[in-house]
Amino acid sequence: MKKLILIGGVLAGGKSTFSHIVGERFSVPVVNKDRLKEILGDNIPTANREENKKLSVISFELMMYLAGCEGDSLILESNFKDYELEELSAFAKDREIKVLSIFLDGDDRVLHQRFIKRLDEDRHPVHKSQDFTRIEDFTATLDELRSSAYPGEILHVDCTDFSYQTDEIILGKIKDFLNK
Repeated sequence: MKKLILIGGVLAGGKSTFSHIVGERFSVPVVNKDRLKEILGDNIPTANREENKKLSVISFELMMYLAGCEGDSLILESNFKDYELEELSAFAKDREIKVLSIFLDGDDRVLHQRFIKRLDEDRHPVHKSQDFTRIEDFTATLDELRSSAYPGEILHVDCTDFSYQTDEIILGKIKDFLNK
């Protein structure tokens, strides 16, 4: 039976890094929505937030296409929108795919500081279309992400610090899911 691991959650939680750690450890291919968006952004310039959102929609459609391809397991990583989660849920149900959703969440202030620091680093322009310098705006977006309904078995993980990325209990739960 095909298995799908969704790694989602809040901004600046370490989703991309964790997805690659899990993928390497368990030899599971990883698809990062942000990376797809960066590739598109390098080839399709955007002039405003609305055009940037279109790249997100296309990136998700590519993720869905890849999820439907052959293979036993796949990791999809993103800060999933509600409509994306609904589509993924229906997709998995229709194809009898088992899903493990890993939701990363942490302290708002720590995450905000991390997010702001990343802006000062060499972040790709497609990730700079929204202004989150005010913590109130950042927190409002985190609250939206926290209210999302993830499909399948759900594993909530505290990402306030990065110790979860090597936590043997968390990694053991992922291994158990893949071995069921």
